[in-house]
Amino acid sequence: MPFCPKCRAEYETGITRCSDCDEALVAELPPLETEFSDTNYENWKCVANLTSTSYAEMIMEGLREAGIPVVVLSQSGYFGTSGMMGTALFNPAGAGYSVMIPEDHIAEADIIATEMFGEIWTKAKVEPYNQ
Repeated sequence: MPFCPKCRAEYETGITRCSDCDEALVAELPPLETEFSDTNYENWKCVANLTSTSYAEMIMEGLREAGIPVVVLSQSGYFGTSGMMGTALFNPAGAGYSVMIPEDHIAEADIIATEMFGEIWTKAKVEPYNQ
């Protein structure tokens, strides 16, 4: 079965391009670029607190597509690739999802997040990034 190297979707034999990403399909998926267990989180900062699972998923996807490392934490812990999403696992109390980004990517991430969410992002930003 062929796979899309970008979104990692699996396709039926005979299909040669991803219908979502328009990428040429490959026979085997390449390994994931970032293994979070090997990441040094010393320079990561919490830049925003979101109350919506949907917003958390969208910002994580949007920033990763732009090549920005991002981890979203909830009271249940990291859910980036483990699938721990939804109201059955987490009921937010106030700001339920913390968006964590390496310091050197904060400015770029802020521009993208502001374009995606506008005032929602502006209100969710954490000081000193809430400028």
